[in-house]
Amino acid sequence: MTFPPDARQDGFTRNDAQRVDPVFAKQVAAVAAALGENAKSRADELAPCADTPATEACAQSFIESFGARAYRRALTTDETEGLLAVYRVGADGSTYADGIGLVVEAMLQSAGFLYETEIGDGTKFDPIILAPHELASSLSFLIIGQPPDAELIQKAADGALATPEGREEQAWRLMGTGDPARFTMLRIVREWLGIDRISETAKDSTVYGAFEALRPHMVAEVDGFINEVISGSTGTIGELLGADYTIASPELATGFYGLTGGGADRLSLTGTGRRGILNQSAFLSVYAHASESAPVFRGVAVLRRVLCKPPDSPAALNIDVIPPAPDPSLTTRDRFGQHVADPMCAGCHSNIDGVGFTFENFDGMGSSRNGMENGQAVNTATTLELVSDVDGTYANSEELALALSQSADVRACFARHLFHAMTATSGNAVQPSEDSYVTAWRADASAESGNIASAILAYVRSPIFAYRRAQ
Repeated sequence: MTFPPDARQDGFTRNDAQRVDPVFAKQVAAVAAALGENAKSRADELAPCADTPATEACAQSFIESFGARAYRRALTTDETEGLLAVYRVGADGSTYADGIGLVVEAMLQSAGFLYETEIGDGTKFDPIILAPHELASSLSFLIIGQPPDAELIQKAADGALATPEGREEQAWRLMGTGDPARFTMLRIVREWLGIDRISETAKDSTVYGAFEALRPHMVAEVDGFINEVISGSTGTIGELLGADYTIASPELATGFYGLTGGGADRLSLTGTGRRGILNQSAFLSVYAHASESAPVFRGVAVLRRVLCKPPDSPAALNIDVIPPAPDPSLTTRDRFGQHVADPMCAGCHSNIDGVGFTFENFDGMGSSRNGMENGQAVNTATTLELVSDVDGTYANSEELALALSQSADVRACFARHLFHAMTATSGNAVQPSEDSYVTAWRADASAESGNIASAILAYVRSPIFAYRRAQ
């Protein structure tokens, strides 16, 4: 079954804006019913009982053991009694297996299963400290996107997660779990830049006929490159943005980038005009129109996601945006020049277009224009005045990517987006906590390197991880 797309907050799908709406609730009910039927057929395996006939005591034992895993904590007495009542409804006039199946169906639709709580032990303090099982869940979902394992649950019960050192020790352990930890890192980076949307990006096949066949290779390039940076190299934002290599399939490397080779090994980008993840086909395709490039999309994406310099929305300024008309005799940059010629637009578009134009040697699916568009020379030069440490003059997006990879402002901007991803929240209400985290991150010796794992550990160690404001 395909569930509806997750709501996003600051681009991230793990957030406190998620709701169990009627459509999702109906789908959850259908899946829970199917899994309940499966559990009924496997009751002897899942909930074995030595008594003949099977007794309610066996059902209670199953409820307590399975419930602890499903709810990621021990069940309360009221919850156990309520689920025993569900068992009786299923087993009455039927079988032990029917009762177990109905219990599973009920658990998988319960709030205890569907929601990750952050309410502490019920004591009325502000801020509250998370309960031990909540610390375990928060740490596990943060690092591996899964419920806590037996060791983490035991550490929580022993009180080890109450200390920064104890949390850091377990965070390191979880980071070494392989695929689960790698997938979390992939999700964070892809959603930070919005390039996870490449899987649903479409192009006009009459203009970009090769896109559909190459799109899976673009997805694979993103994943392979991020994995290489995170697991096989420095693990830094600088390398993500400034690497002079990629990990591309032969189809993408040879047929698209014009290079020889391709596969699981690093492929040098020297001479291609590309550098880092922003010059890869996925980013360039996502931030483009169906039939042409989009310097505004690309410029806004870099300003918002990489530099934390979001431009004002035209709607907020009561400006009606009229895209420049197609003109096969002009380059895209020449057409979009009207933005800076209009005083109403120039205030924002001098920065937006200044960034976006550097990518204009790449078309709407990220293919190189080789310096020419519509018979005219492409101009990718720009001068940025953003009140940032990347202000300066750049010949193209390769030079800009190198500057971004070395920028302290970019590292701090990523730390802010990472905070939103880690805490599953954003906005003015959490701004003080966000500022506190950035201060703690800056104080870490690894902050200057921009190492992503170290930035996560700075959060895990901080009091912000263990405390929540009452709402």
